Amino acid sequence: MNDMTDMREMIRRRSRELGLVGLWDIVHEVELAEPKKSFQPCLWRWDAIRPLMLDAARHVPLAESDRRVLILSNPGVFPKHHSTNTLYVSCSIYNGKEQATVHRHTPNASRFVLEGSGGYTNIEGEKCTMHRGDLIVTPNGTWHDHGNDGDDPVMWIDVLDLPLVEALSATQFEFDYRAPVPAGSDPGPVSRFQGVSAPVDHSTNLYGTGGMLPTFISHERGRSIGTPMLVYRWKDAEAALERLRGYPGSPYDGVMIEYVNPVNGQPVTTTMSFTVQLLRPGEHTRRHRQTCSTFYCCLKGRGSTIVDGERLLWGENDLFVIPGWAAHEHVNEDDSHDAVLYAVSDAPAMKKLGLYREEQA
Repeated sequence: MNDMTDMREMIRRRSRELGLVGLWDIVHEVELAEPKKSFQPCLWRWDAIRPLMLDAARHVPLAESDRRVLILSNPGVFPKHHSTNTLYVSCSIYNGKEQATVHRHTPNASRFVLEGSGGYTNIEGEKCTMHRGDLIVTPNGTWHDHGNDGDDPVMWIDVLDLPLVEALSATQFEFDYRAPVPAGSDPGPVSRFQGVSAPVDHSTNLYGTGGMLPTFISHERGRSIGTPMLVYRWKDAEAALERLRGYPGSPYDGVMIEYVNPVNGQPVTTTMSFTVQLLRPGEHTRRHRQTCSTFYCCLKGRGSTIVDGERLLWGENDLFVIPGWAAHEHVNEDDSHDAVLYAVSDAPAMKKLGLYREEQA
């Protein structure tokens, strides 16, 4: 070793002792030309997941983990419970007459129903019933519990921004629910479940007429600043897509609509965007890439998504993720029938932080 090498090694050693790192040693890790790609594009087939879900419903008690879910762990970080760098996606199943305990948390969360008709989520006293294709939103800070009033199992997809909240060291779950009492009264006892205090179809009653808002209520739900509309019905989204099918749509996403907060027109949560997109028979979108990561579920039809040259073939109920900054294009492989994709991305968080970029690839 020469004197220069000896001095640099001494500087490195002294730096470690002081909890310091020289940028010159790790500059290639910091000054990146493109975002890191530790997460991979991945597809999970429903015909493989579903039997496992049914086995779990028979052999894993609901009380063992509060909620019976299988998490989509990205192969790039397996067995970490992250689907993308910011999204946590899981599949839930509830047997007939089961009910999970009430809780609230700092992550935003959502449910998207795939099978069954007896499921519900009670959010801040509004019992939101579920049917296939319905989107139920539980903005952060809202008390909620899940259950199944029917006899047959119900299954849905959960999407949370848990990895993002974890990265910000802001994760908190609370289970000490107490029923609301009049101001000045002593708080009631801790309860495992909520009561139902809102009318049937409360969200639809208040916000189901586009362009009109009731003025006689508060639009706040719990501690949340997200959407006060907690249920978005598939029949309404499907009708909207049908009305728009004659429009050119986006060259990158086809005919796509976003679920929004009816009070301000913003995404339904502060961190995640929820969309459905129609790919008409034989439609093949152009390739692009975005800094946001995205989860997809095929609600209808069959097709493929080409991600950085890798073709992911999907059919009904199949699930897949596209990492941030991965070039992708969608193809409806059927020349006679529509394909419909439900998607969740972290685009709102990226935009608020000034980190959102999009380009044709």
